[in-house]
Amino acid sequence: MNAVCKAHFQSLSYSRKLVVNRMKREPTRFGRILSFNNQVLLLPSSHTSFSKLIVPSSATTHSLHVLADEDRYDISSTEIRRVIKSHFGGYQEGFTCVTVNCPSCNTLSSTNKEASNDLGKLHINLRTGYSFCTRCFLSGPWSSLASYMKALGASKLKSEKTKICPPGITQHLSQYTPTASTAEANEMRQLWNSAQPIHSLSEETLVPFLDKLRLGDLSMDTLEKVGAKINLNLEQLILPCLTTKDAPFHSIKIITPNHQLDTIEPDSGPELDEYYRVEEKNIPKQHPWLLGYHLAKNKDEVIVTATAADTLTALDCLAVPAVCLPSGISNLPLATMAFLESFRKITLWLGHGVQGADCARAFARKLGEKRCRLIRSSEETPSALQCRMKGKNVAQVLKTALPMTHKSVTTFSSLRKDVYAEITQSSTVAGVRWRRFPVLSDLLKGHRRGELTVFTGPTGAGKTTFLSEYSLDLCMQDVRTLWGSFEIRNVRLAKMMLQQFSGLMLESETREMFNVVADEFEKLPMYFLAFHGQQDVTSVLEAMSHAVYVHDISHIVIDNLQFMMGTSSSEHSSMDRYYRQDQIIGSFRRFATDNNVHVTLVIHPRKEAMDELSASSIFGGAKASQEADNVLILQDKRTNDPTCRRKYLEVAKNRYAGDLGVMPLEFHKESLSFAPRNKRTASTKVAAAAAANNNNKVNQFTSSSLQSGRGRAQ
Repeated sequence: MNAVCKAHFQSLSYSRKLVVNRMKREPTRFGRILSFNNQVLLLPSSHTSFSKLIVPSSATTHSLHVLADEDRYDISSTEIRRVIKSHFGGYQEGFTCVTVNCPSCNTLSSTNKEASNDLGKLHINLRTGYSFCTRCFLSGPWSSLASYMKALGASKLKSEKTKICPPGITQHLSQYTPTASTAEANEMRQLWNSAQPIHSLSEETLVPFLDKLRLGDLSMDTLEKVGAKINLNLEQLILPCLTTKDAPFHSIKIITPNHQLDTIEPDSGPELDEYYRVEEKNIPKQHPWLLGYHLAKNKDEVIVTATAADTLTALDCLAVPAVCLPSGISNLPLATMAFLESFRKITLWLGHGVQGADCARAFARKLGEKRCRLIRSSEETPSALQCRMKGKNVAQVLKTALPMTHKSVTTFSSLRKDVYAEITQSSTVAGVRWRRFPVLSDLLKGHRRGELTVFTGPTGAGKTTFLSEYSLDLCMQDVRTLWGSFEIRNVRLAKMMLQQFSGLMLESETREMFNVVADEFEKLPMYFLAFHGQQDVTSVLEAMSHAVYVHDISHIVIDNLQFMMGTSSSEHSSMDRYYRQDQIIGSFRRFATDNNVHVTLVIHPRKEAMDELSASSIFGGAKASQEADNVLILQDKRTNDPTCRRKYLEVAKNRYAGDLGVMPLEFHKESLSFAPRNKRTASTKVAAAAAANNNNKVNQFTSSSLQSGRGRAQ
């Protein structure tokens, strides 16, 4: 990345602190009930000044959204190779990394002759410079590794004159610590220590338990190989994520039956039956370790699945080892890629229908398409577990894996299954539906990857406010979102999103309530570009590309295009503005297609006196409406009452479904929301009813408090 892209990301944690500083409030009266997403917070009766409330220290929070300035370094892969070779004397070329002997592991190996050197390798990612050792878990950005090599070079010069000890790499890089809190670590150890080994259970006890998990055909040998345990209540299958057979583990996966399905209609659809009969949980929630890696580490080929149940099935049926991704189809962390670096052939069998296939293609681009093969999920070849349950030969299904061929050349035979999926899985192909805007979902059918949406509306009509809620709705359904606002600073944008997220006027709430809302909001996969004002489109595209690669972004909002047309670089100073705009739109169109992400691009309309806008009102030539898959217009019409205006969202173009129409909008100032009020009114009644039965519960906001508001992406 160019130097101009440094620090063009801000973590939600940073924005949160700035939002706090901007919220100046009068002393707030306690002793009332505050409702928040169907949950209730009972505050004690007292008078507390905002300035006297205590701010939690940064050490008490841990966010995987943080991408510090030094994580993005201005260096190319060629320069990384040159620097590594000059300081380490050589390197081993990989698919996505260059590998050198880990200085920390080598120091330990010199004192322990029996220590294995297989995993003592430091992997340096050629795209970002991020380094990770798969044995001692030493990790850090390129800037930290560069400072170590600089100190190492200085010590070598001094050692020629006087004997001096070389610097330790642990002074610059730190051990990867994914555990979000001590509570998670204690929970993990307590669950593991209290559980009983598989071999201690009789077959009469074990088989009924596995039947509940839909794993009744699983052999005892497979469970023992992965080191599984079962809790004393026979409700949880606990699986450790090991790097070697005898090494201590740092994370576990827990499989439990999904008892909530008892209340769901039996005809809810095949996908619900396929994936959600069991629940899988990670402790800690975010980590880089692969389930089953200790069985695959010395092999050349591996199968990558999205669920622990599929991994266990593949291990039981196939000779090829299988591993489970730590975050499923959500994202592929850079540290996890280091564990997959040694495999020459990777088969991606992620299931989850069209959504899983899209994620598999994105992961293949990160891992190297030449070594990746894909099993497309369909009715004939669903997940490994479903194949076995339907009586299919899992080994034969594995042979149907197709290579990730050249993206510019294809045939109908390779498209045939995707075409069939378009026909039979129309609801899944349609994408993620908006929950706050059901009318928009009925028109557009959903939010899909690989599309370009052009959004326009009059100045001051509320374009940014609407897009904030529009994107927040998707983000709450695990659509990983990157926001680039050139008009509004990230602090005010984050404040607006917090208010829309909570449905509360936060200026009149307490610091305690703010912390409750912010803690839940911080868990969303929301990222921000730190651009503001005029920017060059090349810098913006480079930052977007970096975010897609590192954070697996699937939705990007750019507000707005005009801020990338005013730069006076020598290359574009004499270029016609319309032609320049067409070039920028073409760049975003290619980016959306090549990276399989949805780009929402705001373009201002022409400054013309008209009561109603149309697709032809978009500033510039016709290329914007031609290239766009969707054109959305925020209409703001005058009424007979000068103090009241009628707003509605018009779908002027819909390439996927062809349905055009309007969605009436009503702005609610207290929550900065355009969503229908009736849903919030209903949630308030539920919260009030819950308050009557929970008078002794104070501050009971946990990670599960907002699951009903977040849900799964359909």
